[in-house]
Amino acid sequence: MFWVCVFALIKGVFFMDTFLIIDGNSLVNRAFYALPPLTASDGKYYNAVYGFVNILARVITDYHPKYLCVAFDAGRKTFRNELYADYKGTRKGMPDELAQQMPVLKDLLTKMGITIIEKLGIEADDIIGTMVRKRTDVKNVIVTGDRDCLQLINENTEVWLTKHGISDIVEMNERHLLEEWGLRPSQIVDLKALMGDASDNIPGVLGIGEKGAKSLLVEWDNVDNIYANIDKISGKVQEKLTNGAEMCRLSYDLATIRTNCDIDNKVEDCTYTFPWDNEVYSLFEQ
Repeated sequence: MFWVCVFALIKGVFFMDTFLIIDGNSLVNRAFYALPPLTASDGKYYNAVYGFVNILARVITDYHPKYLCVAFDAGRKTFRNELYADYKGTRKGMPDELAQQMPVLKDLLTKMGITIIEKLGIEADDIIGTMVRKRTDVKNVIVTGDRDCLQLINENTEVWLTKHGISDIVEMNERHLLEEWGLRPSQIVDLKALMGDASDNIPGVLGIGEKGAKSLLVEWDNVDNIYANIDKISGKVQEKLTNGAEMCRLSYDLATIRTNCDIDNKVEDCTYTFPWDNEVYSLFEQ
């Protein structure tokens, strides 16, 4: 009986089913800008679709996840724009050459039997955050180029960051995050609250950069503790924090990925068939 229990424990730790969830917008954008503007005989662009499917096929064949889905943004306006009208306000619109590929990609994913999840008013990050918190008995793997998702790392959730376009993947877990960034997952939100995020137009505290933000977190652990001990912080840093307190709180809220969104999809429904059928391969050729 002892060895049966030991085997069950080992199986639970090392042979957990894997749920792979892909940040669709992040990956398709990286593929689009990483690859030359490839066109087919019909003159339409397919470089983003080509790059996306390449990395998708790679992770499927290398890691054989049991469950798989792709999360997309649905529209530009979300609840964060109600909190801060200028959220993502500095971003340019999607290029036409990429926009024309989105329906092609989604149709291809559907024919591949891969679950697509998108919902108006909710960002892909929040869909991902909600899905990876639905079950604790699977190993969650998030594939993205967006470092915001590092806050979702825990004992059964990893983030695989795409780097150098889409050619490299860096697997991040709690240990790697601490080694490379000197932070815990929960501190990613604190970091953005302090330093802001230019890509999402999150303001942060004026005058506090990444180095200064990390120093504050090393000493005080989190934003709440920093402001609870503001009298112990001297000089210009105290002045910046005091003047930027309201924006810091707002930025914290903007940077926090929601994990309790109203998403009907279940992890166990995100199954797929692989290898794909002839119809899919004919689309690859096309």
